[in-house]
Amino acid sequence: MKFKKIILAAIIVIAAQSTYAQYLGDVLRFSQFQNSNTARFEALGGTKSAIGGDLSSLYGNPAGLGMFSKSEFSFTPTLRLRNNDISLSNTSATSSNLDLNNVGVVFNTKTYKTKDLDKGLISLSFGIGYQKKGSYRNDFNYGLTTNKNGLGDFFAQNATKENKSQANLAYQINGAAYDSFLINDRGINTTTYDPITSLTSDQLQVVNRTGGNSSVDFSLGANISNQVFLGATVGLSSFRYSSIEKTNEIGLFRQPGTTNNFDYNVDYTRNFDTNGSGINLKLGAIVRPSKEFRLGVFIESPTWYSVTDNYSETLYNNLDPIKGTDSFLFEYNLRTPLRINGGLAYFFGNRGFISADIGYEDFSTINFSSSNSQTDIDTNRDIKSQYKNIINYNVGTEYKITDKFLLRAGFQSLGNPYKTLNNSDYTVNSYSAGFGYRFGTYYLDMAYVNSSNFSTYSNYVLTANNQPTTNINTKRNNVSLTFGVRF
Repeated sequence: MKFKKIILAAIIVIAAQSTYAQYLGDVLRFSQFQNSNTARFEALGGTKSAIGGDLSSLYGNPAGLGMFSKSEFSFTPTLRLRNNDISLSNTSATSSNLDLNNVGVVFNTKTYKTKDLDKGLISLSFGIGYQKKGSYRNDFNYGLTTNKNGLGDFFAQNATKENKSQANLAYQINGAAYDSFLINDRGINTTTYDPITSLTSDQLQVVNRTGGNSSVDFSLGANISNQVFLGATVGLSSFRYSSIEKTNEIGLFRQPGTTNNFDYNVDYTRNFDTNGSGINLKLGAIVRPSKEFRLGVFIESPTWYSVTDNYSETLYNNLDPIKGTDSFLFEYNLRTPLRINGGLAYFFGNRGFISADIGYEDFSTINFSSSNSQTDIDTNRDIKSQYKNIINYNVGTEYKITDKFLLRAGFQSLGNPYKTLNNSDYTVNSYSAGFGYRFGTYYLDMAYVNSSNFSTYSNYVLTANNQPTTNINTKRNNVSLTFGVRF
């Protein structure tokens, strides 16, 4: 039993060392998030550094809580619509889901004073809220024809890396590939493997991703002389990422030692299930030097996550009862980048305003640490070499048509975090618009946000980097509604 545990531990270490590229992608995925907004601030392009008095201050600049004069509650459901344009098959795939974007409450209290009510500490506001900071949900599928880069090539590569004969292969999926006649050893060299599948085969890629990044935030804001507003937030963050990524391949293999060809039909499936929990801190300030201008800034600390990663991969032969599965449990710590945001707003009377924000974060400062020092070295080295700092921009405007009805519009640009990757631009631009309606102590806001982002996908990687890879342009259309009440 002790010997089996030693062998299992060795396999897990080898797997962690050989798949650190997986963690390179994961740490960026879990570090890229946007603090949530009510529908009002969604329509404004997410500008909230210098604009306060809204529940979005719970999730952005906490100094904005200092501008509350009453207590308030709101919740924001969001309908998310996605369309994936897939280059390799020239097809499209659509999906949708309904999320609770945020829900929060702010309690405002006046401070007791015996002197000038416009000087010193005027009020305090305490808020608690739940926010969805990112959604990982996405579904797509597409077909293709391989070209000397099918599953036989993949498993021949991996089995050769083991440097073991067929009877001693440590990974069950490599053994299943051998038994399913995807690969065969060279005979005179029983530790080197070659694909015996046809040069071209038909593949179907199916991807189903779920999960998201969320936070429960506790915020405090202060109003000092109606000119300076200060705030702080403690955020308890968590995320869950699940993905089932399957390659079905159908083709012909040649039986070793003969000229006979036979059909094969296999599924190679990778299952990801990753959970993380952490904590962060935000500090902010807003200054109102005049009635027309507001200046704001807030700093968001790194989020320190503890992460548990459950990963498994399976090869299943659809024509014979052959199956191989390898599972790995890996735990690590993740530190996301520091974020700095600043902005200004100009108010034109009581009719409306225009606001602009700028933000900075450096993804090359992401830190990965675990019990496997080699994985840490490899991952952190590639983080620094592949990721860079970015500048984000937001601009938004609001105009009051009547005392009850308001119109809004905005734009947001999120920078490309990659230094160089396929000579592609991974900047994400979003356009937004919406309206608000006030009726007594209640209000209703709506926002529509249109954005698109570019990505690439492949379910496995070949040493020659010629694996089947597709470009995916994902178009997103989100509709948010916020219902709130002041009390």
